[in-house]
Amino acid sequence: MTLLNTHFVDEALRLVREAEESGIQLRILGSVAYRLHSPSHLHLFDEMARALTDVDFAAERRQSSAIRDFMVGQGYEANDGMIVGTEGARHVYLHSETNLNVDVFTDELFFCHRIPFKGRLDLDYPTITTTDLLLEKMQIVEINLKDIKDTLVLLLEHPISEPEAGRESIDGAYITGIMSKDWGFYYTFTTNIQKVVDFIPEFPSLNRDQADIIKGRVHEIVREIESAPKSLKWKIRAKIGTRQRWYQEVSDKGEVF
Repeated sequence: MTLLNTHFVDEALRLVREAEESGIQLRILGSVAYRLHSPSHLHLFDEMARALTDVDFAAERRQSSAIRDFMVGQGYEANDGMIVGTEGARHVYLHSETNLNVDVFTDELFFCHRIPFKGRLDLDYPTITTTDLLLEKMQIVEINLKDIKDTLVLLLEHPISEPEAGRESIDGAYITGIMSKDWGFYYTFTTNIQKVVDFIPEFPSLNRDQADIIKGRVHEIVREIESAPKSLKWKIRAKIGTRQRWYQEVSDKGEVF
């Protein structure tokens, strides 16, 4: 891992640890969390030239005031108040010396599709769950190469399992439950995860066995989603299809995760 990337990871872990000691629950999301959850294939991020740009956290809105005080105490300058936009409510901070940018998303991440955090932060530490990490990338309608790189490594590292299989597995049942009720998210998710497979030949760092593992896990989650019963709302929306916009347009056009 490059020195710069190590700095991002170390700072994210430090903030989570010190926040916890102050009774504040922060969980890392985005590319830093992907690295923390993929120790066996960490080298692939560097071989794919996947650089880190900032640090993102999930939190609960009820702790907003405490989070602000904590971050200011850590040397970060706070944006005036909380930003409430199409991507959800978040705090934005900038370190006065290092210029490190930190975003804290509260209760949910809502760019193109909604990913709830409330009630799920206890499921893992120091990051959000691998399940929510996969949803985080697959909800981006205009998915880009860095999101595909992260997803390839995550799927290589983690099996698709039931929740009782443990923290290092991706909860297929939870994802299927969301996709079976929301046609828009279903369409974006299944479209994007196929793109992940399509891009495998672009990365020579992945050998044939690794490629087969990723393909197998994509096939498994898609099969589970497709075979699950769908809600009436899902079926009605499916008839309209892409003739009507099925996702929320993102107001923040900057770097995401």
